[in-house]
Amino acid sequence: MRKALSAIGIVLLLLLAGCDFKEIDLRIFVLAIGVDPGEEEGAFKISLKLAIPQGDVTKIDEKMQILTEESPSISEALRRMKSRVEKELDYSHCKSIILGEGIARRDIQHVMDWAVRRRDVQLIVNFAVGRPEALQVLQVRPESERIPSNSLILAMSGQGTESPFIASVYSFQLMRNIYEKGIDPILPIIEAKGKSEFLIDKIALLDSEKIKMVLTPNETRLYNLLSRSNLRTNLPAHIEGVMYQYYTERSSSDYKILNTKSGKATIRYHIKIKGILEESSSPDLVTHSKLKKIQAAGEKELEDDILALLKKIHTSGLDPFGWGLHYGARHFNNDTEMEVWKGLYAGLDFQVKADVNIKYSGLIK
Repeated sequence: MRKALSAIGIVLLLLLAGCDFKEIDLRIFVLAIGVDPGEEEGAFKISLKLAIPQGDVTKIDEKMQILTEESPSISEALRRMKSRVEKELDYSHCKSIILGEGIARRDIQHVMDWAVRRRDVQLIVNFAVGRPEALQVLQVRPESERIPSNSLILAMSGQGTESPFIASVYSFQLMRNIYEKGIDPILPIIEAKGKSEFLIDKIALLDSEKIKMVLTPNETRLYNLLSRSNLRTNLPAHIEGVMYQYYTERSSSDYKILNTKSGKATIRYHIKIKGILEESSSPDLVTHSKLKKIQAAGEKELEDDILALLKKIHTSGLDPFGWGLHYGARHFNNDTEMEVWKGLYAGLDFQVKADVNIKYSGLIK
């Protein structure tokens, strides 16, 4: 019996096909994917930014290639592009998917569905909106870039620059926020400035399908201040025509939803900041009493700006902060809690309290 089983096992092993492994010199790595509207109705223009391995890690100027194909199907466009290169397209190093603004203002769900289903595209790929189109963003190559598309990867992941205007959105986060009740998705906007520079300082607010609102750079900074801790940025304070700027060493933000039983809810935000005076438009000496006045002025300006942002977002009918998700997590009636929240959302009121503590006035005493 054992001999028969062994013989059967050997025969089955002989019938197995060989693995699909290809050596690295037979691969071309896709580092970024761009999706734009095609010329035909309903078609996609897919762009791939490729890094071609050189084999010598000491080379500074790595080779780069961009392929573009138009098709009614994303998968079909990728299959066609395989016929235009002599090596296998490898998506395991893809870290960015850029949606052209035309796609983002029409419908992102088709692209999102493809990205999460694709077995060799990671769920930690960064999503962003490309302006004016994704292809122009992929064509940008800064002078400081040593590896193709590395500038986008470093900027969007936070491993390089730590800008208060950039928000990283991974594919698993975008997918979750599209279908989760009580929260709406956001996407950073990357603007191409010629062939060697891009700008990331705005956030797009979306419903479950497309862009509904774009925040200004200052509103984007405030959004990031409210949505993550220890944002490194500068904020203004004005006293009697003198402009001061303080740097935030530490920051935190939290909120509570109050008075829900009365039929009209209030969201109360509390922001805490510890900072350093970084700039003054006056040559006058900054004393301890002056620092107190700067703190008070900074608190008032910050409260007014955040309140204006919250009201603007509320007017749009969107919920990028997840207030509804917060409410649903604390009210345990899955059949009605979201319907109740919709009624509360329409009449939301906001309160903002900022505590700014400027520890010292920089190096000048």
